[in-house]
Amino acid sequence: MTLNETKKDLNLEIKKDLKKSKLKVLTNENDFLVKNLKKAG
Repeated sequence: MTLNETKKDLNLEIKKDLKKSKLKVLTNENDFLVKNLKKAG
């Protein structure tokens, strides 16, 4: 495996991790909003 191939693999892994973490943040925000809406309503 060349250095370039390794970099590509790493970039893919990083992108996958980023997507996962973004989703986690979004779901946490949604949970927070839903809880607040339930309290208000």
